[in-house]
Amino acid sequence: MLGSQSVGVRAFTVSAATGDKVQLGSDYVTLKEAQNKRGLFKLDPIYDDVEENSSVINLWKRQKAAELNADSSAMSHIDELVRKEHNIFEVPDDFQRPYPKYPPPKGAVISDDGGDMVWSADLKIPYEEFRRLAKKTLIVKRTVQMTRKGKMPSMYAMVVVGNGRGSAGYGEGKSDEAAKAVLFATRAAIKNMSHFPRYDERTLYHDIEHKFKATKLFLWARRPGFGCRVSPVIHNIFECVGIHDIAGKVHGSRNPMNVIKAVFEALKKQRIPSDLAKARGLRLVDVNHTYYQGIRTTPVGRSKF
Repeated sequence: MLGSQSVGVRAFTVSAATGDKVQLGSDYVTLKEAQNKRGLFKLDPIYDDVEENSSVINLWKRQKAAELNADSSAMSHIDELVRKEHNIFEVPDDFQRPYPKYPPPKGAVISDDGGDMVWSADLKIPYEEFRRLAKKTLIVKRTVQMTRKGKMPSMYAMVVVGNGRGSAGYGEGKSDEAAKAVLFATRAAIKNMSHFPRYDERTLYHDIEHKFKATKLFLWARRPGFGCRVSPVIHNIFECVGIHDIAGKVHGSRNPMNVIKAVFEALKKQRIPSDLAKARGLRLVDVNHTYYQGIRTTPVGRSKF
């Protein structure tokens, strides 16, 4: 029996045709070739939503019941046969969306039990921007606090989030479980996001040398196509920020916690051309020409001759 069927986003159509050929999509193939393409005739737990295809599944159950002449008392057996024949099973939790498909109504309270990337109004970020965020879990470690009652263990996490277009932030979280610590750190990172200027949307405006506690950080702006040649921790931060051409070096303490904080402080130290023009009494166009095209500056109110 041939007919039209639609299964989620992987829709297919099989229609009767003249001779021994059938139409599969936009091409005509033989019946034997169509039977060999079994991947399209089975629900995929990742690409196909079982709830959206419930009508198709119920149709398969009725056809199987009519084929076996089964009554209503044997529907549980029919359900098992259909699920086994068409590869139908519930979607694992690992493939569930970690955030709601649509923004909840205003004033709704979102439970944090569904994952560490759950949108809620207290994050103070639009839902459209939230869906574009990238998250990097850089540190997860076990800590112990010594009290008179003994050792009190807990988990510490440090997370960096960013949109890849100049905005990023880091957050720290602590809890009894690692998953909750990552959740608290992620939400803190989203709330602490700041915007950092980027030259040509790919690198820094100038070289930076910054010291944070025992960590001394050197960052150098580089030409297009140079790449991100820094340590793995700094590389993950620049992926979230959206900086692609840069070189860096860390002297002194290489503690990841201090390195992350040093990078964010260093990015805030950048002096963009408008700041230089205001400080030196020059026109903004002259500052841009001097630093990026090699043209001599013209002080405000003076002739260049």
